[in-house]
Amino acid sequence: MADDKYPIQQKLADLKKTLDSDPTDVESAIRYWSGLASFGGNDVRSGGFVIEAFRGSALASGAGVVAFARAYRELSEKNGEKPRAELFDEELLQALKTRLPHLSNGDQAIVQWLIASIE
Repeated sequence: MADDKYPIQQKLADLKKTLDSDPTDVESAIRYWSGLASFGGNDVRSGGFVIEAFRGSALASGAGVVAFARAYRELSEKNGEKPRAELFDEELLQALKTRLPHLSNGDQAIVQWLIASIE
């Protein structure tokens, strides 16, 4: 019943549930991030949601690191919110730095921007 009454909330909850079932899945993170961008016609994304959506995939793979950095860059360009150091734990920061040398030049630039923003 609640699904019918609040379809927007239910859709986002379903996306979050899928992400929670495998936080390392980049595609699930991207779908959840996109859902936050159009929640009831509003973009509710924030730095905390970048962490929530992409942290697991950033810890797991280079593709996750790139998706994480791109989401933060998009957030910064859309609403001016810059990365905040207090949202980054040591494990996440280490994952960004460790994978950096293995990325393409364009992807390295985005990740370097992110690291420089919080150090």
